[in-house]
Amino acid sequence: MRWFGFVLLLSFWPPAHAWQTQTRVLDGVEVPFYQALATEPVAQVLWVPSEYGVLAEEKRLAEQLVSHKMSVTMFDPFEAQFLAPSSEALLQIPPSWLRQALEQLQTNPQPIWIIAPNQAGILALRALEQLQWQAPTQNIGLILLNPNLYLSTPEPGQMPSYWPQVANSNLPISVLQAELSPWRWHLADLQQQLGKNGSRVFLKLLPQVRDRFYFRADAQAYEREKREDLAQQLLAAMRWQLDDFSLARTVAHLSEAVPISPKKGGFLQPYQGPQSLPLKRPLLEGGEIDLTQLKGRVVLVNFWASWCPPCVHEMPSMAALKQHYQDQPFEIVAVNLGEDWATVMQFQKQHRLNFLMALDPTGQVVKDWRVFAYPSSYLLDKTGRIHSALFGATDWQDAAHRQIIDSLLAPAP
Repeated sequence: MRWFGFVLLLSFWPPAHAWQTQTRVLDGVEVPFYQALATEPVAQVLWVPSEYGVLAEEKRLAEQLVSHKMSVTMFDPFEAQFLAPSSEALLQIPPSWLRQALEQLQTNPQPIWIIAPNQAGILALRALEQLQWQAPTQNIGLILLNPNLYLSTPEPGQMPSYWPQVANSNLPISVLQAELSPWRWHLADLQQQLGKNGSRVFLKLLPQVRDRFYFRADAQAYEREKREDLAQQLLAAMRWQLDDFSLARTVAHLSEAVPISPKKGGFLQPYQGPQSLPLKRPLLEGGEIDLTQLKGRVVLVNFWASWCPPCVHEMPSMAALKQHYQDQPFEIVAVNLGEDWATVMQFQKQHRLNFLMALDPTGQVVKDWRVFAYPSSYLLDKTGRIHSALFGATDWQDAAHRQIIDSLLAPAP
C-alpha cells in the first residue's frame, strides 16, 4: 500500500526544527507564515487558526507532528488584517488566502492534512470548496477538532443552520469531539450533513474532556493529562482516511452569500420552536419528574453540567429566584446533561441548591429539546406551553426576567 510508510510512523523522531517565519503575499496582502519542517517529510499539515488565534499550545502539538516526519505550516491572518482574534474576525478572513496556501503546498508530492479547530472548520471548508471548483483534488484530508460549523448558535428549540459548505464538502474528514460538550449529542447530524456530497466522515469522541481542553486556562488535571495524547489522536485521525486519499474529488459551485443571524444570548426571548416536549426523568433525590404534572405552575427548565463554568456561575441567581417565588406556583427543574448520579450528588452537597435536579445521562432530553449551548433555559407558562427561552448564562435576579415571570404568574383576566 502506498501509505504503508506513514502507517508505521509510531515511534518518536528527533525534536522538531525551530519555527521559520516568512511573509507571503495573498491577494495583495502580506500575511505572516510559520513553518516547522521535518527531515525527509512523508506528509504536510496546514494548521488553520481558529477564533482564538495562533496558539502556543497548538504550536507545541504541531511540533509533536513534526517528530513524526510531518512538515507543519501555520499562518496568522488576524495579524495581517490588524484584527484581534474572535468569531467575528474569523469571518473576515478571505477563504482565498487559505486556498492559496493549499495550492502552494500542493507543489510538493506529499499528502496534505488540514487541521481546523473550533470555527476554523468554516474557513477550511470554504477554502477547500474554492480549490475543488478549479479542479478535482486528491491526497487532501481534513481533521475537525471540536468543530462549530453553525451559521449562529441556534435559538432554543430551533434546529441549527449549517454553513452551506458543510453539505457541499467532498473529501475524507475526521471529527475529534470532546465528550463534555453540547455538540457531542449532535455528532450524528453533523456526520450526515458533512457526508451529503460524498465526504467519508469518521467520528471520535474524546472522553471526559471539555471543548478547548488542550488550551483552556481552567483545564483540570485530567484534561492536562489528555492533552499529552492529542497528537496521537490526530495521527490516528489521519490513518482512518488513507484508503480514501487516491479518489479524485470535486464539488459544485455555491454562492458565497450567507445570511448570518445575530446572537441573542443573555435574556429571555420569545420561543418559536415545537411545544409539548417530553421531560420525564429521574430526580437526584429519588423519584421522578414528569413535566406534564407541573401544569398550573410556571416552570423554568434549565439544562446544565457541573463542568460548565457559566452553568455553575448562574446557579446562585437561580436559587435566589426560587427563593423569591417560594410562596407562588413557580418551579425550577435543572436537567443535568450526561453526568452520573454520584457526580451530581457531590455537586449538590457542595452548593445546597433549592430546586429540583433531574438526570439525563443518555442525552435524550437534550436531543428532544434541541439544546445546542450550555446552559440553555426554557420558561413555561401555567398551561405547560413554552413561553420564552435563552441560551447562555444570565443573572436570574435581573428585573427583566422577573417581569416576564410575574406576567405568567398573574391570574388570568
